[in-house]
Amino acid sequence: MTGQADLKGGGHLAYAVRGEGPALLLVRPVGGSMVSWHRFAALLEEKARVISFDARGTGQSSAAPLNTTTRTMAADARALLDHLGIDRAHVFGLSLGGMVATWLALDSPAGVDRLVLASTMPKGLEVRAGAVFRGLSIARALVRAPAEAEAHLVTQILSRKFRQEHPEEVVRVQELARRFPASHRGLLTMLAAAARHDALSELKRINAPTLVVEGELDPLLTGRSHRELLGDIPDARFERIPAAGHDLSIEAPEACAKLVLAFIDA
Repeated sequence: MTGQADLKGGGHLAYAVRGEGPALLLVRPVGGSMVSWHRFAALLEEKARVISFDARGTGQSSAAPLNTTTRTMAADARALLDHLGIDRAHVFGLSLGGMVATWLALDSPAGVDRLVLASTMPKGLEVRAGAVFRGLSIARALVRAPAEAEAHLVTQILSRKFRQEHPEEVVRVQELARRFPASHRGLLTMLAAAARHDALSELKRINAPTLVVEGELDPLLTGRSHRELLGDIPDARFERIPAAGHDLSIEAPEACAKLVLAFIDA
């Protein structure tokens, strides 16, 4: 099922619901529309009712307000669940999506059953020093046409190992990203929201059982472990996926989906 959820104050979210089982909301990182979940979502749909959507400013959703934050994005996600008549759902967020999912768990605690934070930082500036150079590369990407900027962006967060060993998969990922490219304004809005994110002092308020997942080869996250970064979450467990980078849904869809399904089934 696909559709459009109208938001209070204007704007809308494009969404898709597939599969049967417990409700599981997927919240995307910067780059790529909901079609970019691809195999990862297909694996989850075997045992869950998977809800995917395009955040405002991306894919087939309306433009994002200039004052967009990870917290306002969480409010949009809650509005989507309300539109679908879903009071309570499991939530999986990746990178920027994990930041959004964090606020969803904080601001709508009764609506989040189990929370999965993948490649997620509690503050937007918790990145490796080398990520500055990646940021410059992203800036150069934004002078390209939107479709090419989007394709470049999703490639930048893949580990070098994955890009070298799976060139055909990189091409597939880029083609998916080109299908519904965000505008330059949309990409910049998402990047700015991620950079401004700061929920560090609020983590202790999360009451949902939480799974924190990181990739061993993540090129973006700080050298400090997820256990240290997100250790204030009261009921959290930590998993590391070997030989995988930042976008675990692309580099390790089977391993990541297995962890998620086992966690929400526990």
